Amino acid sequence: MFGVLDAFAAAAGNGPNWRETWPFGPGYSEGFLSTILKFGLIAVFFLAIGLFLRFLFGPGGWMRDKEFDLPPPGDPTPREGGQT
Repeated sequence: MFGVLDAFAAAAGNGPNWRETWPFGPGYSEGFLSTILKFGLIAVFFLAIGLFLRFLFGPGGWMRDKEFDLPPPGDPTPREGGQT
């Protein structure tokens, strides 16, 4: 068992270090386009998280309390589109 793990660790050690391939390094030394693409990727991640939370907790969402979708008690306004 340990022979397989040692062989895997030895094979994985021959590749580049993670610090050399990490795309979010400090500074702007990679260039303007690379920096804009990094900001775009981060924006896509935030947008995906926001849409996921909207799906879960938005109107009719799976994790949303059903009380939030009900009209307030004692609301005098008609809901059928009557005149005010």
